Amino acid sequence: LPERVMEMLPAPEPKPHNGFRLQVSYPYISPDSRQKVLNAIDDGTISSATSVVAEFEEELKDFFGVSFAKACSSGYSALVLALKLASITEGDDVLIPSFTMAAVMNSVITVGARPVFVDCEQGKFNPSVSEYAGKVTPSTKALIVCHTYGIPADCAALQGFCKSNGFIFIEDIAEAIGTEFNGHLVGRFGDFACASLYANKTITSGDGGFVLSNNETKTILKDRANSYTNHGFSKQFHFLHFEHSGNYKMSGLQAAFVMPAVKNIPEIMEDRRRIAELYRKQLDSVSGLKLMPLNPFGKDAPWMFGVLADNKQKRTYIRRKLADMGIETRDFFFPLHLQPLIIQNLKSPPDVKEKRTYIRRKLADMGIETRDFFFPLHLQPLIIQNYQGLKM
Repeated sequence: LPERVMEMLPAPEPKPHNGFRLQVSYPYISPDSRQKVLNAIDDGTISSATSVVAEFEEELKDFFGVSFAKACSSGYSALVLALKLASITEGDDVLIPSFTMAAVMNSVITVGARPVFVDCEQGKFNPSVSEYAGKVTPSTKALIVCHTYGIPADCAALQGFCKSNGFIFIEDIAEAIGTEFNGHLVGRFGDFACASLYANKTITSGDGGFVLSNNETKTILKDRANSYTNHGFSKQFHFLHFEHSGNYKMSGLQAAFVMPAVKNIPEIMEDRRRIAELYRKQLDSVSGLKLMPLNPFGKDAPWMFGVLADNKQKRTYIRRKLADMGIETRDFFFPLHLQPLIIQNLKSPPDVKEKRTYIRRKLADMGIETRDFFFPLHLQPLIIQNYQGLKM
């Protein structure tokens, strides 16, 4: 890797001698999940072809107020499915945040399109219209926004920008299931919304995901989604395949496990709000830390609670001290346009030539990717009081 990228690499993950007492995430499991799974086992409704998956999709449609929902095997498969449904293919460019998880980049590459990396708005966790507009190419066909760490992007502005330019607007709500933008759930603004149901997300099926849409041609959308998630099978001819696809289905057991949690999303978000409030109260006076921004469009209930240390060395010191206390933390995402995959394997990847400018601006601004990390944000908040013992 180039030296200027090596300088940004985080220290190895700190590990406690006796394991973590407080993990950075812990799955929310509904009290009704056990019985629902046992019912599915007793009824034999364990595969993707059974009614329990369709029931889960109806729960999602009702909760989000959308006309279409398709359960998938992961957040990545949900992104691939959305891109396929939007007919994104080889030769197309897709604008994506550089500050997000690799699944976003990988999904774009999977469908043959090119990811064009977009920086955050200064002092924010998401790009604004201005940042996206500055990266538009003649081949741009779609835009993905990720509502990073549960802080929503300006959905209304991005929706208008995409409509005026004829771009497909895709929301990745993996970190923002239940997050509100001006009183409305994120996931309702894009042409498609995608989510992960991995164990660290707001609700979980262990692994899993889903796609949402309010597309008016929902019958055609459903047929295409069913084909894309199941090897290109068609309704008319079971073993004739008219398009290349994969196996992105969710099992009946996964659907049974996660379905009871959908109704609990508001309760989970309220718990996150209370824990974030406690973090802000306890950590606001700790020298050497800057707290993550508030949600400018609704309740402060982030997916993870992020802080920025004065410098990279201080971040490493704090994380090691917390690990010694049995408290797990995580570094922020490392920028996608600086990933070895991009630098080494793609021809003329966008933004790679801009690394020096990017690094200088980040160091001068918030220091994202060099001095930031996040704390646990789940239903074990009392240990936060231990952070008061840190000496900076």
